Amino acid sequence: MNENQSKRYFSNPFDQNKCQRCGHWHDAWKSKCPKCGEPSQDERANPIHDITFANPIIETALFIVGFTCMNLIAHIISKIIIGLGLPSVMTEVELNMLLNYGTYMVLFLILAGICSTYIPKLLKSFAKPEMLWGAMVAICVLGFDIVWGMISRSLGATINENQTAVDSITKPNLLLAIIFICLIGPMCEELTYRVGLFNFTRRINRVIGYLAVSVIFGLIHIHDYGSVNEWLSYPSYVFAGLAFAFAYEKWGLGASFLAHFLVNFVATMANA
Repeated sequence: MNENQSKRYFSNPFDQNKCQRCGHWHDAWKSKCPKCGEPSQDERANPIHDITFANPIIETALFIVGFTCMNLIAHIISKIIIGLGLPSVMTEVELNMLLNYGTYMVLFLILAGICSTYIPKLLKSFAKPEMLWGAMVAICVLGFDIVWGMISRSLGATINENQTAVDSITKPNLLLAIIFICLIGPMCEELTYRVGLFNFTRRINRVIGYLAVSVIFGLIHIHDYGSVNEWLSYPSYVFAGLAFAFAYEKWGLGASFLAHFLVNFVATMANA
């Protein structure tokens, strides 16, 4: 396998190209030189990548922070809650809402800060009509959930711990649930697993990108790895991870976020 053939299968995620016009080195996946606009001749370059890719360092940082810091943030917030004496004046449901929603808000601010210079570019996909394809992706995910739900229930599955936790904080305040479960939460996950993990691993190999994002996206929604009931819900999350990644790769962040929002919105309203 020569070097050109190898690039078709596996690539260095930090590869850069030298612009033939101005000599500026830039991300090999960009369709044109960011300095002079000269079109790239690299076979990996594609206009959609100009919207989806940040840079490999930021992509790695988004994934590491989003994947590892949820529990740390929740631990810190819980310590603050205890330190302020809030458990004595708030109900358990109110404390759970404060902990969960506070964790998502802090994580969102951190992730937005990491990719702050790329936010204008990422937001461009929200202005494109193509983002509406995310609604079709959401329908596919919801359809798969219905079918797999019937299969898993026939195997003895009940509601999993992730959905139970979501339901417990949805019913007391539907508006807050929509804001955090349907908007802030999905945006955190899109920045972590699509802009972060999927982008970086797709630079290495497209198939590896899809496998990584679907497997890990499924795992983060499993609360008890020793529970058969939890694993029976796993295929639904894996399929959602694949579908959101497809929407992201095909139409950008706007489409994957819309799909994610609609799936969470339907689930939230169904359990309100």
